[in-house]
Amino acid sequence: MTHPTYAVSQRIVHLRQRALNDEPCMRAFQGYRGWLFCEGHAEAEGLSSVQRRARGLARVLRELPIALWEDERLVGHHYLGDEQLDFPDIMGWDARRDQRLAETKLSVQQRQRYSLLARSMPRYRGDMSILGPLPEAITSSQERRILSIFGSLLNHSIRGYATLLAKGFMGLADDIQAAMAAADPTEPAYAQRRTFWLAALEIAQAGAELGRRYAAELEHAAAACPDPNRRAELREMADICRQVPAHPARTFREAVQALWFGHTVTCWEDAVNANGIGRIDQILWPYYQDDLAAGRITPEQAMEILAELWVKLYRSYDVQQMMVGGQTADGADATNELSYLVLEVTRALGFVRCLSVRLHRESPRALVRQSVDLLAQGGGIPFFFNDETMIPALTAKQIPLEEARGYAAIGCVEITIPGRAAPHAVSNYMNLAKCLELALHDGVDPADGAQLGPRTGSLTDHESIDDVWRAYQAQVEHFGRLAAQGSNQVALLDSLTFSLPYRSMLTEDCIQRGLDINWGGARHNYHESAAIGIPNVGDSLEALDQLVFQRQQVSRATLLDALAADFCGYEDLQQALLHRAAKYGNDIDSVDTWVARAAAHYCDLLSGIPTLFGGRFFVHLFSFLVMIDFGRATGALPDGRWAGAPLAYSVSAGQGRDESGVTAMLLSLSKLPHDQAAGSSSAIIEVTPKLLEEVGRERFADLLITAIRQGVGQMQWNIVDADILQEAQAHPEEHRNLCVRVSGFSQQFVLLDRALQDHIIARTKHDT
Repeated sequence: MTHPTYAVSQRIVHLRQRALNDEPCMRAFQGYRGWLFCEGHAEAEGLSSVQRRARGLARVLRELPIALWEDERLVGHHYLGDEQLDFPDIMGWDARRDQRLAETKLSVQQRQRYSLLARSMPRYRGDMSILGPLPEAITSSQERRILSIFGSLLNHSIRGYATLLAKGFMGLADDIQAAMAAADPTEPAYAQRRTFWLAALEIAQAGAELGRRYAAELEHAAAACPDPNRRAELREMADICRQVPAHPARTFREAVQALWFGHTVTCWEDAVNANGIGRIDQILWPYYQDDLAAGRITPEQAMEILAELWVKLYRSYDVQQMMVGGQTADGADATNELSYLVLEVTRALGFVRCLSVRLHRESPRALVRQSVDLLAQGGGIPFFFNDETMIPALTAKQIPLEEARGYAAIGCVEITIPGRAAPHAVSNYMNLAKCLELALHDGVDPADGAQLGPRTGSLTDHESIDDVWRAYQAQVEHFGRLAAQGSNQVALLDSLTFSLPYRSMLTEDCIQRGLDINWGGARHNYHESAAIGIPNVGDSLEALDQLVFQRQQVSRATLLDALAADFCGYEDLQQALLHRAAKYGNDIDSVDTWVARAAAHYCDLLSGIPTLFGGRFFVHLFSFLVMIDFGRATGALPDGRWAGAPLAYSVSAGQGRDESGVTAMLLSLSKLPHDQAAGSSSAIIEVTPKLLEEVGRERFADLLITAIRQGVGQMQWNIVDADILQEAQAHPEEHRNLCVRVSGFSQQFVLLDRALQDHIIARTKHDT
C-alpha cells in the first residue's frame, strides 16, 4: 500500500514560523491563569479543598481571554510561559514572582489582587507540616544524591481523551450526576465522595462553556471579516466549537478540536509539563474512518488538520508524547492508515519533539520502513517501544492483558495505561553507582568520611567478587527501602492536600467510586523508581572481578588508594581499568551479565514493596538528566570513571565505551531484563548519518526488527555527526534548527546548557 505524501501548505508554514519565533501565544496572557485561579479559589472559601481547586479551574475555563490568530483553523492556546508565575497553587509564591508579575499585561489592580491572593493561598503541594518532615536518613540521602524523592502525581499523565471525544463534557456531567444519584448518603464515605462529585461537575460544566465561548468569538470575527473565504472558515469553526467539547465529536475535525481543547484544560490544571496525548492513531481512527467512508475528508485534508495540531503542541511544551502502532486489546496489530499519516506529517513539517512508535513481531514492515525514513532526517524522532517486553512487564504487575496492550508513553519514556492509571511517574531516582561506592568503603562516603549506609565491609575486607556483590546488594536494599518510604510519604501528603478533579473525571473508576485520583480513585495505582548508573555498576564489578580477584593485577588496597586520589598518580591503573576489563555495550557476556544482574536485583527489590492504595513499584531503567547531577556526587569508580563525571545514560553504555559497533550494542541491550522493568527501559544509541547511508534504510529496518525480536526494550536513535555538534556549540547562531535526542525528547541543540551539550558530544557515534 502506498501512502500519500504531505505538501506543507503556506498556511502551515506561516503558523510553523510563528511557533518557532515564540510568537504570540505563550506570553500574551502570561499570569492570567494564576490570577483567575486565585479569584475562583477565593470565591469558594468555606468549601472543601477539592471544590476550591475545581472552582479555580472553572474560573479559568470561563474567563481566560480568547485570542484568534491569523490563518489558524484549530483554536485554543495554553497561554502559559512561566509555570512558577501561573501556578501559585502548586509552586507557591515569593517576591521573585512579584517582579515577574510586573511584566505581564494584567492591570495594576489585577496584579495587586493576584499577589495578595497568591500569598494567602494554601500550599497544596509540599507542605510537609501536615505529616512532618521526611526522616533524616532520607533527607541526608537526598542531599548526598544517593536518592531523590518526588512521589508526585503532578503532570506525567494521559487523560482519557477517547472518553472526552465520545461523550463530551455534558456526557461526563451526566455520568457524575448519575453516580451521585445512585450513592447511599448514609455510607460513611459519602461526604467525601460528594465533594469530589460536585468538584468534577463544576469542571464539566465549565468545560462545556469553553467551546461556546470560542464559538461566540468566532461568529464575531466572521461578521467583521471582509474575506468571504475566511469568513466561511470562521463560521465553520464556530459550528465545530458549538459541538465540542460540550458534546460528542462527530467528525475528524471535531475530534481534533475536542482533543486539543481537552489537552489545554489538562495543562491549565497541573502545569504544562509532560502530560501526553496518547495513542493518537487509535484515538482519532474512528472519526477518520467514518469521514473517509462518507466522503467528508481526504488523507491530504486530514494531514493538514494534524499539521496544525503539531504546531500547537510544539509551541506549548517540549515533552507531550504521542504514540502510534502497537496492538489492539485483543492482540491484533493496531497499525492503521492514520498511523502512516502521523509519520508523514511529522516528516514533512520537520519538527515535533515527542513521537514514538510501538513495534512487535507482527508490525507491518511498511510502518518500520516509514519510521526509518523519518528517523533519517535527524532529531531523534521517532523512538521505539517494544511490545514484546513492555506488555509482559505490565502483566507481571497485575495489569490485565487487554489493558496492558493499550499502554502509552508519558513524560520522556515513562509508561501508563491512558485514562486508567495513577502512575506516579518516576516517584524517586536511585543512584546505584553511589551504592557501589559505599559498598567498597563500608557504607562510608569517602568524600568526607560520613557513615551513610550499613556497615558491609571495605574492599580490603572482601575476599571475592561475591563478597563485593553481597555488600552492594545490602547498600541498594537499604537505600531502596528509604526511597520507597519517602515516595509513599510524599504521595500520602498529596492525597491529604492536593487534588486533580479534571484528571480524575477522565480516569476510569474515579467517577464511579467518587474518589479523586489522589485519593485512590484510579483503577491502577503504582509508583515508578528510576535506577541510575547501572552500566557503571556492571563495568565496575567486571573490572574488580577480572583485575583484582581473578588476575590479581592490582591489590585491593592500591585500588582504594587510586579511587581516593581520583587516579592522580595512578594514571596507568586507570588505563588498565578502562581498557583491560571488558565494558558493557560490546556484546561481551561477562560484563553484560553484571549489568543485567544489577538491573534484575533492583527490579526484584522494588516489586515487593507496596505503594499507597495497593499498588506496587515499577522499576524504570531510565536516568532522564539526573546522571549528570548524580555523577557530580559520586566518586571515582573501578570502571575507570573520574569522580564527578556523568554516569551512564539509562542503560546505554558509558561514554565512549561501546566500541564494537551498533549491532554489538543492541546485543548487549538484549540481555537485560526489560520484561521486568514495567516503568520502561531506555537507551539512546548514537549513529552517524554515514552509517545510515552505507547500510541503507532497508537494512536499518531489518536491524530494528531484529532488535525487537531479540527483546531490546525502548530505543532512542540519534542520527548525528560529532563534528557538526561541536561546530554548533562554537557557532550556535548558525545551527538554530539542529535538533538532537536528549532524554526521551528532542530539543534544539543550541538551547541546551553546556554540560548537557558536552555529554551528548561525548556519547559514542557509531559508524559501523
